[in-house]
Formats: sequence, C-alpha cells, structure tokens
Amino acid sequence: MIQGVKCKRRLNVLSQDEVDTIHEASLSILEKTGMRYDSKNAYDKLLEAGGIPHPTRKRVLTFPRGMVEDSIKKIVPYGAYHARDPKNDLVFDGEHQFAHTLGGNPEMMDLETGEHRMSTLRDVEDTTKMQDALPTVHSASSFVVATDVPPELLVIKTMEAMMKNSSKFISGYALKVEEVDAIANMWSVVSGGLEEIRKRPLFSVYGSPSSPLTYDEHASDVMMRGAEYGVPIDLIPCPIAGGTAPVTIAGGLAQQNAELLGGVMLIQTVDDTLPIQYCGRLSVMDLRSGQNVWGVPEMALMSAATVQIAHRYNMIADVYGVTCDGSQWDVQIGLERMMSALVPALAGADYLSGIGGAWGNAGSYEMLVIDDEIYQNVFRIVSGIEVDEGRLALKEIDAVGPMGNFLAQMHTMKYLREGEMRLSPLMDKRTPEGAKKGGDRPLHVVAKDVAKRIFKEHEVTPLDRDVEKELARVVKEAEKPLLGKG
Repeated sequence: MIQGVKCKRRLNVLSQDEVDTIHEASLSILEKTGMRYDSKNAYDKLLEAGGIPHPTRKRVLTFPRGMVEDSIKKIVPYGAYHARDPKNDLVFDGEHQFAHTLGGNPEMMDLETGEHRMSTLRDVEDTTKMQDALPTVHSASSFVVATDVPPELLVIKTMEAMMKNSSKFISGYALKVEEVDAIANMWSVVSGGLEEIRKRPLFSVYGSPSSPLTYDEHASDVMMRGAEYGVPIDLIPCPIAGGTAPVTIAGGLAQQNAELLGGVMLIQTVDDTLPIQYCGRLSVMDLRSGQNVWGVPEMALMSAATVQIAHRYNMIADVYGVTCDGSQWDVQIGLERMMSALVPALAGADYLSGIGGAWGNAGSYEMLVIDDEIYQNVFRIVSGIEVDEGRLALKEIDAVGPMGNFLAQMHTMKYLREGEMRLSPLMDKRTPEGAKKGGDRPLHVVAKDVAKRIFKEHEVTPLDRDVEKELARVVKEAEKPLLGKG
C-alpha cells in the first residue's frame, strides 16, 4: 500500500458556517432550479427514486431537500482504490494526501525538440511508464490522447497501453457504455473474472456534467454502467466562473456542489455502496478574452474551498493542484504551479491533480519530472514539524556547547536519513560561483535528462505472459463492434 502524506494542520479558507451556507444554497438549487438528465434511463431512475419533474423545463428534475439529505447520508466515507500490484493500493481516509497527473492532453511537447506536436499512442505508453516511476504520481491517468488511433478504438487502446505500462491504480474513462463493457472485460482478464472486479476494482470510471446543471446522455449512461460493474466513480463537475457558472466564487461553489450531488443521487440508484470522488474543477474565465485561466489565486482558493465542502460529506476531495497559464519555461510557471498546489494541499486535499500539464493543451515529459519535485516539496511542507524529545536535541546541544557544530553528531545523520531536511536531487543549490564554473543548466533541461534516464532504467512490473496474450484477444474482440464490424 502506498503511504500518503498526512496533513497535520488544515488551512480553512471558509468557516464552517460558510461551508454550511454553500451546502444550503446547493439544496435550494436542486429543489427549485433542478438538474437536467438527457438519458431516459437516468431520468426514469431518479423519477422513481423521488425526483419531481420541473413544471416548465424539459428533462429537468427537482429534488426535495429530504431526498438529497438522505442521499448524502448514504455516501460511503472515503474508500480504497486498488492497484494491479497491491503495494500500490491507495487508501483514502480524509487525512492522507496523494497526487496524480492531468488528463486528456491532445498534444505533447516533444522531448527532443521541445516543439508541440499531436500526442500518439507511443506517448500514452511512455507517459504511463513515467507515471509508474515517479514517486508522487500515486496513480496512473490517461495523460495524453492517442491521436494516431481511430476514434472508435481510442478508449480501449489507451486502457490497454496503460495496463501494460503501470502497476498502479488506473483512472479510466469511457464515452459510451460499450466502452465501459470492453474495459471491464479487459480488466476481468487481469483480475480473474468480472466478480473479482467488484471485490477489488483496479480502475475507475468518471462522469462529468455539462455545466450548468446538465448530465448529458452519454455521461449519465457511462456512470450508471460503471456502477453496475461495482467500480469507483469519479464525478467531475467543471463549471467556469463567469461563463458556465456565476462569476462569484461562492455562487460557483454552490452550483458545482449541486451538480456533484445530482451525480451522487444518480449513481446511488444503481449502487449506493461505491466510493465516489468529489472531483471539483471549478475554474475561472478571463472576461477580457474569454480564455479559461488556471494560474490565478482564485483557483487556489476554489480548490481549497472544494476540499472543505467535500469533507463535509466525508468524500474524497480530488482538486486542481499544479497548474499555470504561462507559455514558456520561466519564473511565472513556477510561481503559478507552486501557488495552485500548495494552498489546496494545506487545506487537506485527498487527491491533487495536474502533474505534467504544460501550456497550449500539451503534456510535457519534463513537466512530469518538475511537478513530481514540486509535490515532494509541497508534501514536505504539509507534513509539518515534529516536536519530540529526540528532535529537540537537548543532549546534542549540551554536548556541542557554545561555538561548536553539529556536523559530526550521529543525531545529524539520523534525522537527515529520516527526512527532517529534504535534499532536492533536481533543484540547483550551488553557489553562483559554482554554477558559473560547472555550467548553468535550466531546470527543464535537467528534468529532460531525468526523463530520459527513467525511460532507460525504470522497469514496470509486467503482466503475466498468458494474461497479456488473453488481454490482446479481448481487445481484438472488442474492436469489432466498436468499429461497426460485429
């Protein structure tokens, strides 16, 4: 099992009264404004569960306060996410933190040239291998889009590549129910059957509402089919303040929360025993340009507030972490990424996202390495200061006395090995004279070398040969109906 980092102290950007007020506002939205469900199956299930048709809005249901509150009571607190190799299992308990990459980048910054290009299946394989290697990437995500794969096969070919290149828990995605079926069949080969998936699911399925306040047909049906297989569901509302949500942070949080609860109720019509991630992705629109911006202080505040709201329901809080708006390797992207990661981490986020995302909708091998370094520093800050007899070092202070030094003390080496002081292997800590003499190397250049070393040296725990052979057969069978040939 992967040991997360325990957050000793919590930064509260909202008071408890303010969290409760946002919760109450969400109940009002669901009770008066309602939520649209374009899937007939979803609409009918929620109607049967107690939803009320809106008097004027088509396919919109409103939800009595009592129904929503009953749904909240059924939410499974936190939960475990399993990996192909049990040593990589994740256990969310509301106290420990983990991190993962961004997902769905359609472009890649080429490792050799630095130029943006369309991402490929080879990039899916290589970036998954890097996720497997980097210590603060605690699960594997579909980091980039394999644009060289036929769209009909994109989901299953991406999942196959990830299954082969990481033994960590894998966050999956599907665009239609047939793809959920195919993915479940693929994992059944590894797990030993569909029933084993229910006992120990090795992947998740995500569903994202269309803001404001709409679950389209595909998202609804995919979520429900995933729940039928008993796998965890990641709910990802993505309202944009000033565009698809109110420009005010409080209003955006209330709408985001209503969208999230609307998804929770839908999942519970199928299975109310599944862990559900509260993946709040409220972001900001620059009203001068209409551009969605990420590296701003409001994003950090929104993510931190989302953590508090999710924890009100004892749900896994998965929020934005490292992110930026800069468009080159410079000071700006470093400032933005550390700001956007540190604030929600201090708020106690369970899961922090964003690792590896560069600029222009591109993923970056170098940024994967740099963000891993950022998170190691963030997690060191979050872990705080231990105060005990050994660390107070009264005996050592007395032994050294005035005008001495602690270099030769065993105490120094003992606590250095225990991580009292983190020594970065990536950041340049040389003096200006040393840097001048040894040669100045920008951080992204150093990170490029680390990425190349990972490709050369890291070995992924392989699938059993017979399992890999059977997996290939299942994928081949799945291709036929997806391509309209079966």
